[in-house]
Amino acid sequence: MSDFGDVPDDEHDPITLSPVVEEFLGDPGTPADVFSAVVAFLIDLRQNAFPHLSLPVPGRPGMHSAPLRRDQGLVEYAVNEGSDPPQIYVSRILRAD
Repeated sequence: MSDFGDVPDDEHDPITLSPVVEEFLGDPGTPADVFSAVVAFLIDLRQNAFPHLSLPVPGRPGMHSAPLRRDQGLVEYAVNEGSDPPQIYVSRILRAD
């Protein structure tokens, strides 16, 4: 653990972001409202691997999708429930615009 409370260090973090998602979040051109909706989703995801309105993606075992707050888009992510805590891979963000 780091000195920042309950935030795990990268090695023990159950959430991994794809390079595309990392680039999206690091891009200064990402609108602030979309950025904040993604961050809010990641906070929810840290507390529950299946946040409110999360649905399985048909035909893709382990994959789920969930809407971002304020109808900013959709997040797709994979959950490995066989580990404790579940390992989560956030694969992409689909913006509404």
